[in-house]
Amino acid sequence: MKKFMKIFLAILLVAIVPMYADAAEKVDSLEFTDLSESYWAYDGIVKLTKAGIIDGYPDGTFKSDGNITRAELVKVVNQVFLFKEKQEISMFSDVTEKDWFYEYVMTAQEAGYIEGYPDGTFRPNSLITRQEFCKVLAEINNFFELDYDNYPVDEVSQWAVEYVRKVVSNRIMLPDSEGRFRALDNATRAEVCDALAKFIIVQNTADGKANDFISGGSETNGSGNNAQENTDDIMRRVVRRLELGVAPNLTTEGQKEIINDIMVNMNKYIEDNDHDYKTAAEKTYEKYKLLSAEERDGLKSEVMRQNSTVDLLQLQIFFFPDKEL
Repeated sequence: MKKFMKIFLAILLVAIVPMYADAAEKVDSLEFTDLSESYWAYDGIVKLTKAGIIDGYPDGTFKSDGNITRAELVKVVNQVFLFKEKQEISMFSDVTEKDWFYEYVMTAQEAGYIEGYPDGTFRPNSLITRQEFCKVLAEINNFFELDYDNYPVDEVSQWAVEYVRKVVSNRIMLPDSEGRFRALDNATRAEVCDALAKFIIVQNTADGKANDFISGGSETNGSGNNAQENTDDIMRRVVRRLELGVAPNLTTEGQKEIINDIMVNMNKYIEDNDHDYKTAAEKTYEKYKLLSAEERDGLKSEVMRQNSTVDLLQLQIFFFPDKEL
């Protein structure tokens, strides 16, 4: 019988801290008349449009700088995280069964990541601000605030500070080069795509073409956790990314040894659940502590860049060796 997952996850990969970014695989190009491949959010837009999560306009444009309403956002978010269960009764006075967004709001309501206003409204046609979007992301993913030294220097509403800090420290949305986050500004379609694309993995076919999109909520329950997947399935997926995505990008032998030890430990556990993974992980962590700060940062960044958010969240406990959880 499998050991209790949280105990296992708290120990096995004690050497790494998670970041959330899109997987290494690239999706095929996509043509919009107002979008070029050099555009900063191009890859994110392509991911979401190829996956059928967000659409362009009939005139062939995408309108990257256009804003997004609260109703439009819950539709997109539900698809990214595969939220499907719905509540039967709306708790909002301005959301009724005749509205096109009714089902999406009911799904978001069940998932628990949206709140209305004190007057009992949802305001579906109001635009979503960047700080409100941060709250949605932080609530769904149960982010921890990581160590980070580049928090926004401009205004953030008091209620939103914790959510913005969590999203920024997890590198989902970042301040600009001058430290401005523009928390009070309305989120653009491009910004929403860029952030949500970090929760989607592209699976490639044998000929190298991307044809399958797995959202960050694949086989999840309402809280965004992979409750239906067993430990072995998650580990096989992570091992594959460590081997094919992380290891080739490491620059020192010490980094490569750490990743190899982690992969070996996981594979042995997959083969034999009685494998003493705890002792092996502790030895790996001792090696990790001998790395320079630069090596540790590089190793962390590669692991975070190559893995999907949903898997890192599922494994989040043993990605935080320096935190009391």
